[in-house]
Amino acid sequence: MHKVKVEELESGMILARDVEDQGGYRILGAGSKLSESQIALLESWSVIDVWIDDDTPEEEEPAQEADGLEEARERLRARFEGRLVNEYMERLYEQAEERLAVPRFWKNRV
Repeated sequence: MHKVKVEELESGMILARDVEDQGGYRILGAGSKLSESQIALLESWSVIDVWIDDDTPEEEEPAQEADGLEEARERLRARFEGRLVNEYMERLYEQAEERLAVPRFWKNRV
């Protein structure tokens, strides 16, 4: 893991740590594979530098998806169908799809 100035970032680099604004709100999460639009987002938020993983992981076999996750992805695809007309809508869709896989603490309560 090493620190990289935002102006030196390249597409495909993977964040090693969350990127937060000055108020502590997360802009991008650790593990995000950077795209040109995400790099532009970081610049627009005046982020100076970020922590990048030294190793880019090899392509991994997809893990067995939890029950209902594929169904949620299908609903998401249907909701965005015909609406991916610009890079902002595409990024919004990508963020929503990434968040589907994040475990939610309130779903695990007994």
